[in-house]
Amino acid sequence: MFEFTPSLSVTSVVCFYDVTIMKGWSQMDTRRKLTQTERFERKKIFENARPAMNVKRGDMLKGRVYNIADEGAFILTDEKYIGFIHASEQTQPLKEGMTVEGRVTFVRADGRVNLSLRPQKEYARVADAERILEYLKKRNGSMPYHDNSPPEIIREKFGISKASFKRALGKLFKEGLIEEKEGWITLINRDGLS
Repeated sequence: MFEFTPSLSVTSVVCFYDVTIMKGWSQMDTRRKLTQTERFERKKIFENARPAMNVKRGDMLKGRVYNIADEGAFILTDEKYIGFIHASEQTQPLKEGMTVEGRVTFVRADGRVNLSLRPQKEYARVADAERILEYLKKRNGSMPYHDNSPPEIIREKFGISKASFKRALGKLFKEGLIEEKEGWITLINRDGLS
C-alpha cells in the first residue's frame, strides 16, 4: 500500500501557498501565490506563536484573523496562540485582519486551539427557536421543513446545523407552540400573525 510522506513541513508550505489538508493529504491550493510581505508576516506568526498553556474548553480568546481557507479561518490570539475557526463555527463570513472573540472548543496536542464563534448549545437553542418562530410568522404560520429535512436545506434556509434545528424544534414542541401535520410544521396559535 502506498503511504504518503510529505517532504516539506506544513509550516514551510503555508509560508508559500494556502494549504488544504484533507484526510492526511496535503493539497496545494494554487489560487494565489502569497506576496513576499505575506510570507514574511506568516513566518513571523509561526516564529512568535506559543503553545496554548492553561487553556481549557469553554475559555474565551480574542485574536486577529490572519488567513482564510476554504475550511475556515486561522487567527493569532492576543496570547500568541494559533487558533482555527471552522467554517461551520462562524456566525458571519470572516476577513483577514478582523478581530474576533471565540470560545475554545478543543486544545490540540500541538498547542493550537480550535474555536467557535457560535454560542453554546444551551443559549443557541433559544435564539434558533426564535428564528424559526419568525420564519413561521412570515410564512403565515406553516413551513415544509421538519426534523427529516436534509441538512443542506436546513443550513441554507436557517443558517444552522440540522442538530441545532432539531433542538430548536424540540423546544418549540415542548412549549406547545408548534405541531407537525402531514410533513409541515405549523404554529398552534396563529393569532398575531402579520
